[in-house]
Formats: sequence, structure tokens, C-alpha cells
Amino acid sequence: MLPAPVRVKFTKVGSLQFISHLDLNRTMKTVLVRAKIPIRYTEGFNPHPKMAFALPLSIGAESVCELLDFKIDEPLSFEEIRNRMNEALPPEMRVLEVYEPTTKFTDIAYAEYALESASPFSTEPLERDRLVVTKRTKSGEKEVDIKPLIGFWEKTGNRLTCRLCADSTRFLNPEALASALSLSDYTVMRKRLLLSDCETEFR
Repeated sequence: MLPAPVRVKFTKVGSLQFISHLDLNRTMKTVLVRAKIPIRYTEGFNPHPKMAFALPLSIGAESVCELLDFKIDEPLSFEEIRNRMNEALPPEMRVLEVYEPTTKFTDIAYAEYALESASPFSTEPLERDRLVVTKRTKSGEKEVDIKPLIGFWEKTGNRLTCRLCADSTRFLNPEALASALSLSDYTVMRKRLLLSDCETEFR
């Protein structure tokens, strides 16, 4: 029997926003073992679970759309996988869906975020033709116009909903946008991952 592909959609909120991607990787490996999920392992002298995450999240950001892919070697229903994992996961990390993937993580083009500020702020910078920020690169600091990387934005009260480029060649961290808007006390919640039309939800 060929290994069956599985995609898990889960949350990462509350205090778990402060764990690194490496810590998340370790946590999930432990959870899959405790939940007795028959995940496929690598071969060799030091086998480990074969799994992949979509679009690692920055420390300090919450998410309700984290994705994890792996394969299982034994028949197990999606509902059973979800139930077993939720029993082994902490309350701030919940599996929302388990399903068979039909897309690749490389198809992700945008990520939708909600930036919630503790105080009022202006969106005047977003209304300009250019929005230049200083970004650190391997070769040093350089000025970058991030306006073309913003696919959509909408302000409601002290909340800014925005869809930012998130593919391998064009990526905008929401913290860069928050800095451009001079936000100093704010939260970040990743809400959805989207395809290249900036509308269709990635699954």
C-alpha cells in the first residue's frame, strides 16, 4: 500500500505565538507519536517523521490557518486523526480540519492577516503610490517599495485586514507593514492562506 497523504489545518494562538518554528516542529513530532498516528518515517540510521509545514509563522504572531502535511502507512480516518491529535495537543493548538491535499504549498501566493492596534492609527501611508521601508538583507540594508506586495487592505476601527504576498520570491512580513504604519502596540493574527488571485482560499 502506498502511503496516504494527509493535510492538517490547526491553530497556534495564545502563549504559543512565542514558540519558534523549530519548537513547533519538535512539538508536532512528539504529538504525532503520543497520538499514535502511523506517520511515514525517513529511512536510514536516524529515522524521523516525514512532515512539512506551510509558510512558517514569525514569533509573536498567532494563526488559525497553520498547515501540516505528512503521509500515513496504515488506514486511519481523517476524523480519527483529528481526534487523536487534539487529545495530545495543548488547548491553544487545535486541529480544525484533516483532509487529503490537492494542492502544493508552492501554490500559496498570499496570506491574510488581521493587525489589531491598541490605539488609533492612520492608513495614509497605504494610500500613497509608493510605500518604502528599510529591509535587512544578507548584503545589508536597502530601501524597498512594499506597496506592490499588498494585494488588499481594509481598516475597521483599530483593525487592519490585509493580504500580503507570501510566495517564495515575493514575501512581505506583516511586521514590516506595521512598522510602515508606525504601529507600536499591536497583535497579528494570520487568518487565511490564498492562491494567486488573492481571493481563493488555499486548501
